Amino acid sequence: MSIRLLMKILFSVMMIFIVLGLYAAPLERGYPLAPSAGASSDERSRAYINARTKVIEAAVKYLGTPYSYGGTSAAGMDCSGFMFRSFHDALGVSLPRSSSILFTWAVSVPVENAQPGDLVFFRTNGSRSINHVGLYVGNRRFIHAASAGSQTGVIFSSLNEQYYINSFAGIGRAFPETSPFNVDIIMIPFNNSAASE
Repeated sequence: MSIRLLMKILFSVMMIFIVLGLYAAPLERGYPLAPSAGASSDERSRAYINARTKVIEAAVKYLGTPYSYGGTSAAGMDCSGFMFRSFHDALGVSLPRSSSILFTWAVSVPVENAQPGDLVFFRTNGSRSINHVGLYVGNRRFIHAASAGSQTGVIFSSLNEQYYINSFAGIGRAFPETSPFNVDIIMIPFNNSAASE
C-alpha cells in the first residue's frame, strides 16, 4: 500500500470522526448519570432517558418561581438561568448562561423529532437573535421562565399558542436521542393562554 493511499484513508477516517463529533449531543458523557463507554445501546438509552427525566423533575420543582433577569435561584430566575439551574440540580453540569449561546451549543433537531428534555428556542418580540429558551416536556409543551404576558415566572406553555408559533426558532438537543418515552411528571395541568417572553 502506498503512503499516498494510506494518507487518504487516514484523512477520510479522521474526517468521519470530526463530522460525527460535530453532530454528537453535548451531554453524551461527563456527568454522573451518563452511560459508560462500553454500555449497550439499551443501557445508553435508559441512562439518557433517566437523565432527561431528572432534568424535567428538577425543572418542575421551580414551577411558580418568579421571573428575575439574571437570576438562577428559587428567589427568581430568567429563562437561561432556569435551564442552568435545572440541569445543574439534576446532573451537576453547568450549561451556557445565555439563550443564544445555548442555541449554538445544542444540536439542532426538527420539531417533529423533539423529545422530553430537549431545549426549545424562540426569537420573541420581533428579535432577530435567539432570546428565549425553555425545556420541552412532550406533547408540544414546555416549561420556561416567562418575563412577560398574563403569567410570568416559571410556567408551562404550549408550542400551539400563537405567540410561540410566531416566535419559534427551533429545538436543540443536549442529550443523544433515545427510544420514545413519556415522562409522567409532565401531566401537571397548565394554562394554554399564557403568552410570554
